[in-house]
Amino acid sequence: MIPGLPAGHDARAAWIWFGFHLGRHLRRRTFWLWLVGIVGFLVLARGLAHTPARIVAQGLIIQLGPLLALFFCTGVIRQEIEDQTLTYGFSRPVGRGWLYMARVLATAAPVALLVLPGALYLGLEAGPQTAMAYGTATILAIAAYGGFFALIGQVFRWPAWFGLAFLLFWDVALGLVPGFLGKMTLSTHVRTVADLQIRLSDGPWMRFFEPPSRVASTITLLVFAAITLWLGGLLVRRREHRITR
Repeated sequence: MIPGLPAGHDARAAWIWFGFHLGRHLRRRTFWLWLVGIVGFLVLARGLAHTPARIVAQGLIIQLGPLLALFFCTGVIRQEIEDQTLTYGFSRPVGRGWLYMARVLATAAPVALLVLPGALYLGLEAGPQTAMAYGTATILAIAAYGGFFALIGQVFRWPAWFGLAFLLFWDVALGLVPGFLGKMTLSTHVRTVADLQIRLSDGPWMRFFEPPSRVASTITLLVFAAITLWLGGLLVRRREHRITR
């Protein structure tokens, strides 16, 4: 719970705010264009190229999922200001942190709707256990990346560029490095939960490059998502936003 906010009234208002913005996202053309693109990606990769499901899952969960979270989640507050929906929410006696949390979840939910069905489909080709791992990893990845990108959307002037640099030069690059540096990236923990670790050559030195356990990676992603969401709510509560009435 975000400190200083009562549970009852604010939680109900946040639920209404979540439903309002989720409906707006699902009606936008960009959501349906992304849906067509992902379906086309799966058809080309599995139906025509016959790429192994494991490789396609890596592209969908590890690469495309974070990219979609970047696209949808960095503009949480900026979109509110541009659409002038911030006026309705922030001029009411409702905790801003709750409204922010609802807004982030409303932007992360379309990403889950785009990525999760494909991840489950690819996992079911190997069995229910793999599908469960892919689905869990997808949800945790969207929560962690979505919370982070929503946070940097408030901190940086050009959050999309910063987020893209983070994905390319930190998360992807260091995620390929075994050992301690790899464990500092979200992609490594998502791979671990999904059991999509990069296969490395065996050798006596590989004991120093043990990947994190699935439980540790799950906890890491959950804690990271909670902290970034809480920090974002804290910034919204303390920062002054120009509201037109």
